Amino acid sequence: MAVRVAVASGTGVAVDEHFGHATRFEIWELAEGAPRLVEVRRNTPACGAGWQPGAVDPMEASARLVADCRAVLITQIGDCGVARLEEQKILPFETDDTVADALRQLAERPELFADGPVA
Repeated sequence: MAVRVAVASGTGVAVDEHFGHATRFEIWELAEGAPRLVEVRRNTPACGAGWQPGAVDPMEASARLVADCRAVLITQIGDCGVARLEEQKILPFETDDTVADALRQLAERPELFADGPVA
């Protein structure tokens, strides 16, 4: 079973962005074999973005941007971001490793490939 993982990386080399400050998410597909980069999605950082009544909440917009992913790799994430991701059954993982190392470690976690809701 293949799953998608969003990686908050401004450089494409390391997981180096906080969820609320992420300017882009790399979307990776994990299955048997090597991880495969699927696409890069531009993001409007939620923190400090300013929110107007009636507009989509910037944190909600960031969570929706990665809604087709099973997990998100970020350097940090606050309680609000965790809550938004968990509402969509997305697993948040904090790390400051390289993208390659973080994806390799994540691929070894059985909960990533488990069916059903996030615990």
